[in-house]
Formats: sequence, C-alpha cells, structure tokens
Amino acid sequence: MQSSNIHGGDLDEISRVYGIDKSRIMNFSGNVNPLGLPESVKAAIAKNVDIAVNYPDVSYKSLREAIAQYTGARAEHILAGNGSTELITGFIKAVMPKKSIVVSPAYSEYLRILEQIGCETTLSPLSAGDDFIPDINALPIADDTDMLVICNPNNPTGTYVTAEQIESIAKKHKNLFIMIDETYVEFADVSKRISAVELTAKYDNIGVIRGTSKFFACPGLRLGYGISGNTDILKKVDSGRDLWSVNVYAELAGCVMFTDTDFIQKTRELINSERARIREEVDKIKALKMYKSQSNFFLVRILDGSITAKELFLRLIKKNILIRDAESFPFLDETYFRFCILSPKENDILLESLREVFD
Repeated sequence: MQSSNIHGGDLDEISRVYGIDKSRIMNFSGNVNPLGLPESVKAAIAKNVDIAVNYPDVSYKSLREAIAQYTGARAEHILAGNGSTELITGFIKAVMPKKSIVVSPAYSEYLRILEQIGCETTLSPLSAGDDFIPDINALPIADDTDMLVICNPNNPTGTYVTAEQIESIAKKHKNLFIMIDETYVEFADVSKRISAVELTAKYDNIGVIRGTSKFFACPGLRLGYGISGNTDILKKVDSGRDLWSVNVYAELAGCVMFTDTDFIQKTRELINSERARIREEVDKIKALKMYKSQSNFFLVRILDGSITAKELFLRLIKKNILIRDAESFPFLDETYFRFCILSPKENDILLESLREVFD
C-alpha cells in the first residue's frame, strides 16, 4: 500500500505517486487559506519585480514595523525569518535546553531539532478522553525543565490554551522558556484570547513564532517571524541565521499583506462560517467524531472500525481529494484523519464523499 503520509504541501510527489494532475487535486491536507495569495501582494510583486536586483534590508526595518503594527508587538522584539521553521530551529538552538517538554501530538520538527541538539525531551500527551483539550496543570514541568513547546492552536487537534493560561506558566516557572508556535492563531476566534503576543512585552521567558504560509497562503515565499521580549535570545537567534535569509519579494509581501485588512476580514468570516457549517454536517455522520477546533482544520476519528484512515485516504485520493492520514502523529492511531477548510464548493464535495463512505 502506498504511503498516505506524504506532506500535504508536496503536491508534485503526490501527483507522481498517484498519477494525478496536481492542478486537479483538492488539497484538504495543506491547511492553506482557500482565498489564496492576497491580490494586494500579487499587485505589489508584479509592480516591483525588478527589486530582485537589490539586496534585502539586512535589518528588515520596514518589515518589522509592519509586523509590529499588525500584532501589537514592539518592532525591536521582532525577528523576521525564512519561514517559521527557520525560527523554530533558531529559538531552540538559542535556548539550548537540556530538558524540554513538547505538548503532543504536534509538528514533528520540534522534536527533530531538540533531538539534534541532544535535549532530553518529554512528550506531554493530549488525551482523546479529554477531547485533546490541553490541561496545563498536568504538564510534567520539573525544576530543571528549561523549555516548553506548545503549538497554539495545536496541529493536528485544533485545540488551544489561552493567553491567561500561558501567563500562569510563565509566572510560576521563570527559568522555563516557553516557545509558542502560533502558525494557526489568526484563524481562531479572537474572543478566545489565544495569542500570547501581548505577553512578550511583560515576560522574557516567552517566544512566539508565526508564519505566513497558512493564513496568507504563501508557503513558497518562506516568510515567518518571531517575537520575544528577551533581546539576548533574539540576538542569539539572529546571529545563527544566514544574512538576508528573507528574500526581497517576501520582504515586500510582508510589508503589504499585514496591512490588507479587507483580506484579513474576509478570511476570518469565511473560516468562522465554514468551520461551524462543516462541524454541523460531520456531526450528523454517526461513524465519525470531530474534535472542536479553533483552527482552519479538523481532527476526526473513525469510530465504527469499518475503514482505517489510510484506506479512507486511498478512496478519496481516487476522487482527487487529498486528506491527511494522522496516524504518523504521536499518540494517534489508524482511526484518525485531518482535513482543512477549503472553498464552500470544495467542502461540499468532501462532505458528500464522507457521507458516501460512512452512511
């Protein structure tokens, strides 16, 4: 049986393995904004295509100021990077923890880098019995634990902790550096107060990392940013990176996208509306359990044992529908799969296909 765990962003590989024209694939695995790249960014790049003859601003001053205005953070607390992955690596290597905790299941890159530096890492499991809702009081934080890694909202569960809960950890464990991956936070309901960005001005043991690949639909631009009030950590992260790791087009795109309030509002309205509608429809399928999400994707469990997630993947890929078999995530098994929100029309196609399989 062919692998169903190919990364959702690798449509070329999926096209080769399954013999499908990648332009026909409905990618419910990639978690990318269905509205696509903002028109404002397209226009800016087209108008300024000749900036490729220039080097980027080595300090990324304008870009950091745009991010500061967008997030409410201080520009001097912001570091731009070549996607969030570069900054995840940078923060971990800047802190150089000896003993860490990763709330899991989660993105595999955290553990890979921690293992690379020889850190003793404990995976703190989210429980299916608790609907994968994090319990901060259950985190096994010891006196010598020096890093906590949280994806918030979490991938692949979509569950979250609040900024208030993060603050309680930061206050209690002052020698613990909390690295929070907020890749998906912009899709969340702002009333939930999930983002910890505002805490970075108050606590020097918090670092927030975000990317633009998902919300602003530009994974190919490779633009991310990190925020921390700990300037020593920021300097270490910065000194460990290559010069000009953010190219001029990503730099320009960032200066434009963060001010595109129309795109931001349309995205939030679409995701909020479709998130509620999809949940209502999937809840009608008795063979499936969908977990509550504050992201643009859902984790779903097959309850009746009629089919595995891998088998479901293979059935759907024949219809050009790409979902994520979630078995490869820690603490999940062959009954779990994940899919993201696309356009209403594409969502309807997926929903109908799920009904055909399970009803």
